Amino acid sequence: MKIGIVINSLGGGGAERVASVLANKFTELGHEVYIFLYDFKGIAYTLDDKVQIKEIASGNTSRIGKIIFRVKNLRKEVKKIIPDIILAFTIKNIPYALSVTFGLQINVIGLERTNPRLHNKLFQFIMRYVSPLCSGFIFQTDGARKCYPLLVQKKSVVIKNPVFIKDIEKKTHVMSVFRMCSVGRLHSDKDFETLIQAFAQYCQMGGTGILDIYGEGELHQELQNKVTKLHLQDRIKFCGFVKNLHEKIKEYDLFVFSSKAEGMPNALMEAMALGLPCVSSDCDFGPRELINSGENGILVPVSDSKKMAEKLFWMEEHCEERIEMGKKAEKTAGEWMEDKIVNDYLEYMKSMIKRGKKDVCE
Repeated sequence: MKIGIVINSLGGGGAERVASVLANKFTELGHEVYIFLYDFKGIAYTLDDKVQIKEIASGNTSRIGKIIFRVKNLRKEVKKIIPDIILAFTIKNIPYALSVTFGLQINVIGLERTNPRLHNKLFQFIMRYVSPLCSGFIFQTDGARKCYPLLVQKKSVVIKNPVFIKDIEKKTHVMSVFRMCSVGRLHSDKDFETLIQAFAQYCQMGGTGILDIYGEGELHQELQNKVTKLHLQDRIKFCGFVKNLHEKIKEYDLFVFSSKAEGMPNALMEAMALGLPCVSSDCDFGPRELINSGENGILVPVSDSKKMAEKLFWMEEHCEERIEMGKKAEKTAGEWMEDKIVNDYLEYMKSMIKRGKKDVCE
């Protein structure tokens, strides 16, 4: 099968990471994979040598000129290859994929990678009127799928992100200090403000733990100032970006996730796959499709620092229950392992090709 992937770049980011993982696995399984990139600079992920990257020039013109230039050059490259399937990563690339495949027997599958409720008016238009033109659609959550027209829902599938956890030795010893961690971009959407406030309230309840936050972003100094104002600089640490994140967070007793909105929270999925008990905000979309609250983790209302603080304190006080939640979380995460997710993608794409051939014959 010839598989094309249209994506802006392969810089750091969730969609870019998933595209890279899929490209490598598809290639490993014997498929031809082509990645059409608008921005060739700063590729953050290692790709198999057999993955073919096609840089699509945009031209140094006006915004409209760049769009026309992209469509022209992308169609030129696509016609050389004639992929069986094109995966349009993020909905902004759906119009490009559809326009360059017009008149060609190529299936275009759209991918929604964010929370549809956060899209601006242009993207809302694409969701409503352009997305139904795709042969199929892949969503990360059922909640996101329900935001789209019924016609799209009927020919779509929900496939979660692939999670790959290397064989690492899990923590077996009990730490002298209760250790919590969180991971995410230091951005308002991740709502670390609520997490910091919740930790302060947890301390007032008698909590004795510490909190490490991994990630970088524009709110670093603002969040650090909040920590200092609350006199928590000895108990909350900003650890920045680290490459060996899994090796780091496996040593913690609890993972905390405070986001206001998500497409599908990779950080939460990976923490669960590592067997970490988790306290997460019940934001749209993702956490409630991963966590059955009280069994394999705990959900709390979005931006509710008091409720989050209570659950942090409960987790510290109930060691046996916490450990059991972690075990159940790891078991749940077996459904998101890389090989299974890749197979789900391939089966769906094959069904699109089979249906397309049937339509042509009829």
